[in-house]
Amino acid sequence: MEPEAAGEATQQQATANADDADALAFLRVMGEVCPLQARGREVSPEPQPTTPPPRGELSLQDFMDGKLEFALSFTDEYLEGHVVGLDQMIMNKLRAGGLSPEAHLDLHGLNAVQAFEALRGFMRGCWYKGLRTVLVVPGRGRNSPDGMGVLREKLQSWLTQDPFKRVVLAFCTAQSHDGGPGSVYVLLRKYRKKGRIYWERMPADADLY
Repeated sequence: MEPEAAGEATQQQATANADDADALAFLRVMGEVCPLQARGREVSPEPQPTTPPPRGELSLQDFMDGKLEFALSFTDEYLEGHVVGLDQMIMNKLRAGGLSPEAHLDLHGLNAVQAFEALRGFMRGCWYKGLRTVLVVPGRGRNSPDGMGVLREKLQSWLTQDPFKRVVLAFCTAQSHDGGPGSVYVLLRKYRKKGRIYWERMPADADLY
């Protein structure tokens, strides 16, 4: 056989071997496939996987229904709460004092009933003005008979109940330059004309009845 003819034959054999390998691989894969029993339009399309909403995306309907839950933490020196699912970057910025307060309310010297009513009027005004970050100063309670910050604890509870929970996204103890443990940053939702905020509602607080 001529060298040129021999080389061509070798190349053809290599191609045939590659084709055989591809065919065997194809048959191995197809051997695991079950044929469809239905035909034409009877074949149901394969359902497409749905993409779950990101954790930071909050349902407007849940917001209006007041169904949102808060993640809370509280110590002698620190308190915090935020709507479950809130973007962690926003919460970190609030903790760091990166969202400058646009208004503040001082609750020093008020009893529970007075403090609640002052907070209700303040928060309502801030909401309708479209403010986003405010500072509430309940104090540390060092001058209280038991030396405990009663209003600090109540403030955390109030902000997670009606009427405030419908307008509050998050809150936490302020940085030292804004009052430290005696002050609290509160992050409000964007003002919306749709839906009603039930400002007349009262929290489940025995001191207010």
